[in-house]
Amino acid sequence: MRSAGLATGLGAAMLAAATLSLATLAQAAPPPATLQEVVAWADRSLSGVDDLPMLGFNALGITFASPKGAMLRPSGLIEGDIRQEFFEPVELDGQVMRSTTARWTVDCAHQRYAVLRMTLYAGNNLKGQLSERETAPPVWLARDKISEQAIDAMCETAKKGLRLDAPPPPPSR
Repeated sequence: MRSAGLATGLGAAMLAAATLSLATLAQAAPPPATLQEVVAWADRSLSGVDDLPMLGFNALGITFASPKGAMLRPSGLIEGDIRQEFFEPVELDGQVMRSTTARWTVDCAHQRYAVLRMTLYAGNNLKGQLSERETAPPVWLARDKISEQAIDAMCETAKKGLRLDAPPPPPSR
């Protein structure tokens, strides 16, 4: 009887270890790396992003532009709203988040940005608001992995002389 109990205990321990190993492997799975993998992840994991232009993605997650667009200010700075959805939890100032919304201003000439307002969420799909912050005056941040594709997209649009919130030009005849 005792050996059966030991075998059962050992089997339970092995099952727990295997489950833990599988969970560790699942957590260690690499983030989506190609556009096709990112789209598949977004289709499985996100809602409410179908009408949002994707500014880009990196190893951390996806950055979307607001459907409202952005404004080219007379100063040459571009201001707009973005949404970020992260593949895995990300820690910022002691808070673990999976998504954010933010109002950015971008200085294309100096390749920098400032976060004017930001809301952090515990879950993807803007679920479980953790905190909201505003920054005045703007604190300029250097281009980094999180900002690079958003800066490129916003500055490319400005370089072409288009407003991000302007309707597309009428087709040529």
